[in-house]
Amino acid sequence: MGRLKTILLTGATGFLGSYLLERLLKENYNVIILKRSFSNIWRIKHLLDSTKYYDIDKIPLEKIFEENKVDIVIHLATYYKKSHNYKDIGMMIDSNLKFPTKILDLMRLYGTKYFINTGTFFEYELVDRYISENTSKSPYNLYASTKLAFGEILKYYSQNYNIKIIDLKLFAPYGPKDNENKLIPFLIKNFLKNKIIELSPSEQKWNWTYYKDVVEAYIRAIHYISNMNNNLESFNIGNDKTYTIKAIIEVLEDLTNKRNLVKYTKSYPKKEIFYVCCDNTKAKNYLGWIPKYDLYEGLKETYEYYKNKLRS
Repeated sequence: MGRLKTILLTGATGFLGSYLLERLLKENYNVIILKRSFSNIWRIKHLLDSTKYYDIDKIPLEKIFEENKVDIVIHLATYYKKSHNYKDIGMMIDSNLKFPTKILDLMRLYGTKYFINTGTFFEYELVDRYISENTSKSPYNLYASTKLAFGEILKYYSQNYNIKIIDLKLFAPYGPKDNENKLIPFLIKNFLKNKIIELSPSEQKWNWTYYKDVVEAYIRAIHYISNMNNNLESFNIGNDKTYTIKAIIEVLEDLTNKRNLVKYTKSYPKKEIFYVCCDNTKAKNYLGWIPKYDLYEGLKETYEYYKNKLRS
């Protein structure tokens, strides 16, 4: 099969989706993006003239496939809540299950044969050992449960309609332009403003994975998908080195030359994840994907972004 040329991308206004859109355009793909008329487009405003977009709250999804010959769908759109409340359930089911299932069914009807999905390490049983693609599943929260449920839908479409699917399980992505309530932007912003931060002892040890490495994994998946022997493959996309939250803080202390802003006075939250260790061997062997950024490099670039943003 020739180069997959036209890509339908969901979630382009989000943190990772915006960087993936930029990379795809640089590599001369035709990219169609789905957004809502009220989506915050600050991350991709400079790219909209180079892409085709549809406001999906204003048109039927069928119109996209009627008007375009889509070669491959890359699905990053999601509705994430670490802890949900009752009012979140409808949006979570709609965004994480109904919406992508409708896209898969339109792929079936219009002959699009390739789909790259975005999963999460929260789907796995989080045990004190390497997490491979064969590790048992035990969703951490309702969000992960919807991702796991969608995995069964992926299985159905791959088996019954010969759609080739790659499911990328992401391990703690971070970087500039991330959602500012997440840990690393939160820490950096408080360091920049000289604010005291109260935390738990911060010995949680995770695979923090820089966004540039994650975007590269999607590019590798595009190149690989048409040559897959199986119709459905899952790959863990994460740094294989683990770092504690305290190690992140120590890097930020070195970068800012600010000490004693963090007070380790809080108790650990209930149901805390203390250890996550990604086995990315399969991604290395099949996709040729190897993370290049260590914690210091990634944090330095992220810190510089927020420092410049604060200045401006």
